[in-house]
Amino acid sequence: MPDISSLKLLGAAGILSYAAARLAAKAGMIGYSRLLLVAVPVSGMPEMPRGFRVAPMSATELEKHSIDISPAVQRLRFAQGMTCLAAFNRKEELVGISWVGAGPFEEDAMPIRFHVPADAGWDAGLWIKPQFRMGRGFAALWAGTAQWLNAHDKNCSMSWIADYNLPSILSHKRMGAVTVGRVLTFRFFRWHYMAEGRPRLVRLNSGIASNVRLPHASSDSAFGSILA
Repeated sequence: MPDISSLKLLGAAGILSYAAARLAAKAGMIGYSRLLLVAVPVSGMPEMPRGFRVAPMSATELEKHSIDISPAVQRLRFAQGMTCLAAFNRKEELVGISWVGAGPFEEDAMPIRFHVPADAGWDAGLWIKPQFRMGRGFAALWAGTAQWLNAHDKNCSMSWIADYNLPSILSHKRMGAVTVGRVLTFRFFRWHYMAEGRPRLVRLNSGIASNVRLPHASSDSAFGSILA
């Protein structure tokens, strides 16, 4: 459970969302999530820390490393054209990885396919080895993401965050992220419903996904109204 200071930052909406997600998880066959759709501008991403480098890693090379993403999910991401970016320290040890691509991107955890504007990339999340999580690995991977975006003429990276994931919300906010939308999803046994997607109702494991199209980020977008 988040501490008191975290609850104050999340506000009523975030607290209710956290509670609903916890109750749904305990119920087993029922699911709930409320997602923030965010865009991080390249200009807000950090420079590459000294002693680090980031480079694309192939599926064959990734198989040699133990990470917390299953082989099936790895294959799904590569099949969708995602690039796996790997961060190495000066000892050439793998510090962590991130995933970025031009989209569209279908989530492995829920039947949603995200479409981003032509000037944006899609960020499918990053992972850092436990022993390196107190270091500059996160900054290195974000710097590598900025390099990939620049090389592909993109000006921002888009992704989703659970609206009660305060550490992720705050880290994105520090990079100048803006919220471009919100998605509310429900799962009831074999069915998944989302008002913002098309189609709204899909059967799990049917091979059909709800399509969500993210708008362009603009100066009128506001990050984290739940924190206001």
